[in-house]
Amino acid sequence: MPRIAVVGVGQMGRSALSILAESDPMATFVACDRLQESVDAAVAVDPTRITGWVGDVLDDTLPLDGVDVVLNLAGPFFVGSDAVARAAITQGISYVDVGDDVECTDAILALHKKAERAGVTLVTGAGLSPGVSNWMAARLLDEHPDADGVEVAWVVHETDPGGLAPLRHMLHMAVSPCPVLRDGRWESSPGFVPATAGRYQFPEPLGEVEAYDTAHPEPRTLARHYPHLRYASCKGALLPQWANQAFSTLGQIGFGYTDVKVDVGGVQVEPAEFLWRLMWERYSRRPARERHATTAVLVQVLRGADVLGALAISDDEVMARGTGLGAACAVTTLLESGAPAGAFGPEVLPHDRALALFEKLAFREGGYRQGVIAMKPATAA
Repeated sequence: MPRIAVVGVGQMGRSALSILAESDPMATFVACDRLQESVDAAVAVDPTRITGWVGDVLDDTLPLDGVDVVLNLAGPFFVGSDAVARAAITQGISYVDVGDDVECTDAILALHKKAERAGVTLVTGAGLSPGVSNWMAARLLDEHPDADGVEVAWVVHETDPGGLAPLRHMLHMAVSPCPVLRDGRWESSPGFVPATAGRYQFPEPLGEVEAYDTAHPEPRTLARHYPHLRYASCKGALLPQWANQAFSTLGQIGFGYTDVKVDVGGVQVEPAEFLWRLMWERYSRRPARERHATTAVLVQVLRGADVLGALAISDDEVMARGTGLGAACAVTTLLESGAPAGAFGPEVLPHDRALALFEKLAFREGGYRQGVIAMKPATAA
């Protein structure tokens, strides 16, 4: 009967918690967050099996006694905090996060030797992208052993801003250098600019979408796990298309930085928080019929410029559902299959088991109805 600590129970955290609670009726949980209302909402999912804890992971001691694995969804991840992972190492328990910024990935991977000595497994970036995207890449690389490149592309359309942390992440990607492995060497590429555009064929009704270099960590962990790779990149796109340039511009003019606050009538306001409140206010006033979302991820492996194989998933819901599914699959697969001690990306988990579980849980949740789709290979532009 596993006990799981879920740290950060906002929209994505509660999604993962709900999926895990429904998947294993014997599991118990502790929901941790700095906001009382978030903890109350998480405990309400199943008060008989979920207890709550309110505190700051940077200042307070997490309640990890008797916990088998800690799942960290406390963003924004670009701050690079490894506090929860270090607490897991100290307690000798497994750790999973959904970190989608390179700063977080590098901070967790830097704990590899410490985790090895403690006999603890740390898995970083186990959401949707990164996460399920990495398992799709792993399957393709197994099917095409002569491939020397991998490319991830994601698409998101969300009228609901989903909370301040996801918005901070989106704006941060517009001002952060993107790691691209090219000819076996790391390069830094600017985020969300037309010069890095490529066109990718997603499942219908999306079809062809233009996507741009994105500061996601898939290239970092895939290249680490598959050292034969000569090329690895991640591209992303927002829909409608004009939103890409809009977010890039907002990030560059100041909304993407967290080191500046503006005095408004004697109150210190973070630019991103103002933008989030504006977007939420607009969203909350829209008629229900106008609220819709799209999330899709495409992964393809290459030999030089030739695409050898491609897989895709798509959903008509916000990314929070996919991230929650990916996190739940990572935790369950880690508990069932185990993994070596040390710090890794999600590739360390058996991809066949993780993807099969993703399809099973997604079907139960009413999402990703087509499952993992094999796409016709086509050379990227």
